[in-house]
Amino acid sequence: PLAPDEDHWSILEKVRSALNENTRLVFFSHIQFLSGLRMPVEEIRAMTRPLGVPMLVDGAQLVAHQLVKMVNPKNENRNIDILIFSGHKTYVPGSPGVVIARKDLLSQIEPEEVGGGMVEMVFTDNYLVKSNFPDREEAGTPNIPGAIGLAAAIDILDKIGMEFIQEEEDNLVNTTLQKMMEIPDIIIYGEPDTTICKRTASISFNMNGLDHGMTAAVLNDYFNIAVRNECFCAHPYVKEMVFDEPVKINNAKEMKEFRELFHLKKGMVRASFGIYSTHEDVDALISALIDISKRKEFYSNLYHVNSNGDYNHNHFTFDHIKEFSAESLINNLIQQEI
Repeated sequence: PLAPDEDHWSILEKVRSALNENTRLVFFSHIQFLSGLRMPVEEIRAMTRPLGVPMLVDGAQLVAHQLVKMVNPKNENRNIDILIFSGHKTYVPGSPGVVIARKDLLSQIEPEEVGGGMVEMVFTDNYLVKSNFPDREEAGTPNIPGAIGLAAAIDILDKIGMEFIQEEEDNLVNTTLQKMMEIPDIIIYGEPDTTICKRTASISFNMNGLDHGMTAAVLNDYFNIAVRNECFCAHPYVKEMVFDEPVKINNAKEMKEFRELFHLKKGMVRASFGIYSTHEDVDALISALIDISKRKEFYSNLYHVNSNGDYNHNHFTFDHIKEFSAESLINNLIQQEI
């Protein structure tokens, strides 16, 4: 995990100290999904090559934001043995995940999924896996519509140009970081200087004096800005980053107290960027954060925490049944026709 003040050199030292003759696989996220910090892939690859172990890169936060090359003939340290990424993070909800790997590596491992299409022959007590790709890795009926949608999205991104997309997003992220650092109450997680550690697509932060849920609720309710908050499926990582000192628990009472504290303090707010993001969006976010920073007491008095730990407004509630009811939509359309 990346500590708030870590840079690429300290990351590489951690990797170097973890590698030994028993290492069988090096696996890491290219883009840290919490902070958006980019890992030094080329340097890590240079350390793993002498050991002859494959490198698996999680590209879930990468593929929609940067150009990816599996093989670089001019520099073997830039080669990726295995790349995985999620279709839903590439603008296609409902699409499958993707694995791109060297055939010689896949051939050494029997497919995880078993079913029609991946077998050459089936016996009463055994089966013979096909040797040809991609059939041997595609058991049963695949998610055909999702795969087509994902292919279309990737094709569109390629036509726009991944270098162009990356340049535009880098500009937005750098501008946002610079402006956020001018707000005294904002705590940015991860190295904020992009000349030390490059960032991609996201910034995680908190505001002094406000829990992450409150900040997210106000941004949504008063400024129409959607952000994610809490732990982003990374509870241990977030816990280490939001608490200044290591947490020591000696008994059941202290555990109970810690859980009550951690329930509200354990999260962050994450602003994410995509192909649709603009400088106007950045200006709106910064303007909102400045206003929230200046009027914390005003906004705090408008909310309460429910039994689920969510911040609800004291004076209005969002009627999701009314707003997203198919029956209401149909009735409204009928009324319009009448």
